[in-house]
Amino acid sequence: MEKFKARAIFTNDAECDDMNSFLHLLFYANDIDIEGLVLSSSIFHYEGDPAQGIEPKRWAGGDWMWEYLDAYEEAYPNLIVHDPAYPTPEYLRSVTCIGNIKTTGCMDEDTDGSELIRKAIFADDPRQLYLLAGGGTNTIARALKRIEDDYRGTPEWDAVYRQVCEKAVIFMIVTQDDTYRDYIAGAWPDLRMLHCTSIFGIAFMFNEALCPADCLHVYHADWMKKNILDKGPLPAKYHTWFDGHVYPGEEPRSQFGSNPELAGGNWWGKEAREQYDFISEGDSPSFLYLIDTGLRSLEDPSYGGWGGRFGRKQDNEFNPAADYWCNVEDAAEPPMKGIAYQLTRWIHDWMNDFASRASWCVTPRFEDANHAPEVAIAEGVDLAVAAGSGVALHAVASDPDGDALGYEWFRYADADSCAAPVALEADGAACTVQVGEDAKPGDTIHVIVRVRDDADGKRDTYMVSYQCVILTVE
Repeated sequence: MEKFKARAIFTNDAECDDMNSFLHLLFYANDIDIEGLVLSSSIFHYEGDPAQGIEPKRWAGGDWMWEYLDAYEEAYPNLIVHDPAYPTPEYLRSVTCIGNIKTTGCMDEDTDGSELIRKAIFADDPRQLYLLAGGGTNTIARALKRIEDDYRGTPEWDAVYRQVCEKAVIFMIVTQDDTYRDYIAGAWPDLRMLHCTSIFGIAFMFNEALCPADCLHVYHADWMKKNILDKGPLPAKYHTWFDGHVYPGEEPRSQFGSNPELAGGNWWGKEAREQYDFISEGDSPSFLYLIDTGLRSLEDPSYGGWGGRFGRKQDNEFNPAADYWCNVEDAAEPPMKGIAYQLTRWIHDWMNDFASRASWCVTPRFEDANHAPEVAIAEGVDLAVAAGSGVALHAVASDPDGDALGYEWFRYADADSCAAPVALEADGAACTVQVGEDAKPGDTIHVIVRVRDDADGKRDTYMVSYQCVILTVE
C-alpha cells in the first residue's frame, strides 16, 4: 500500500534531546522526504559572535550532525534491505547545513540553512513543506524575510505571499526564541503554525501523570539497552542517562550522560534516574506528526497522531489573525493529564516501532527482522451514516513477515464532533458501529482500528498500523 511522504526540513539547536530527535528521525528517512537538516539556535543554545561581544551559550558545535550521518552510513547497507526507500548518506549530507546560530533570534543575514529553506519553498513540488523548529524559528524567519525583501512592493508580492502561505507549515516545539512573535506571525499571518506546547512525557519528565502507566517501562534502562542501545553504531549514539556521553559546551546541570552529581533526582526535574534510562526526545513530535500511520493527522491537525493533536486558537499570545494551532486536551483518567495524553497515548507504539527499526541496523536479512503490518478498510475511510444506524466495518490487514495480527477498535471521541452515544462491537477484523439516535447531521465519528503484529507474543518489540474511519451523519 502506497504511503504518503511529507516534505520536511528539520531545524534544531544542538541540545541533547535535539540530538536524540535527530537520530530518531534518521530511522524514518524512508517515510519522510527530508529536504534539509539544519543547525539553528535558540534561547538555550547559540554559537556567539566575538565581533559583537556575544559569548557562546551552551554551544555544542555542528560536527555532531555529520558524526551521526557517518553512523547512518554504517547502518545504511542493512537499512535498505528492510526498505530501499532510505536515502543515501551522500544525499543526507548534501542537505545538512548550518543556519542562523550566532545568538538567540538572530535573523539579520542569509545563511546556508535559510537559503536551503527559501529554495525549498519555491521548489516545483505540489506537496506542503513542513518546517520543523526543534530550536528557535529564527533560521525559518530569515528565509521568509529574504522572500519578503525580494518581493514586497512588487507586482508579484500578492501571488508570492499566497504561494508561501499555502506551501509552508511551521511546526514549533514550545517557544525557543521570539522570531515567530516578533516577525512571522505579523508578516505572514496566513502561514499555518502548529505549536507543540505540551511535550512533558517525552521530554525529560515521565510519570503516571504524563504517560499511560503501561508504557513507562519503555523508558527504563533494561528496555532501552536491550532494544535500542545495543543495536549497532547508529543507535549507540542515542543519549541516555549516565551513559558516558559528554556534551561539548554544555553546563554541568545538563550533563545528563556524565555528571554523577545529578543522580538520585538531583536535577531540575527531581525524578530519580538510573544509568541508560531515557532522557528526552522533546523535538520528536515535529517529525512523528508527519508519518503516515493511518491516523490521518496530515489531513487535519485536530484528528491527532503520533505528534499530538491540535486545535485552532484565535486567542493566542502572538497574533489573533494568525493561522495558529496549539495542543488541545484529550480526556484522560486521573492522575493522567489530558494535555499530556493527546501526545503520550501513542508512546508505547512509536517506541516499539523505533526499537524494531533499530534492529534493522544489525539484521542483514529481511526475513530475520520485524516489519510493520498494513491495514485498509473494505468499506472505505469516509462514510456517510444515518442517526440510529449500525455500520459494519471490516479491516483488511496483512503482515510482510507472516506475524499473527491483533485487532483493537476504538472511538477517538476527542477528535470527533458527535455528542450522541456511539457503541462499538468488535470481533477481530470486524466491527459494528452503532450510531446514537440523537446524532445530528454533520456530526463526525472517528473510529480507529489498531493492528499489532505480535498477537502470539513471539516478538520482543512490535510494530503497528492504524486506519482511521470518519463517519459523517447525514
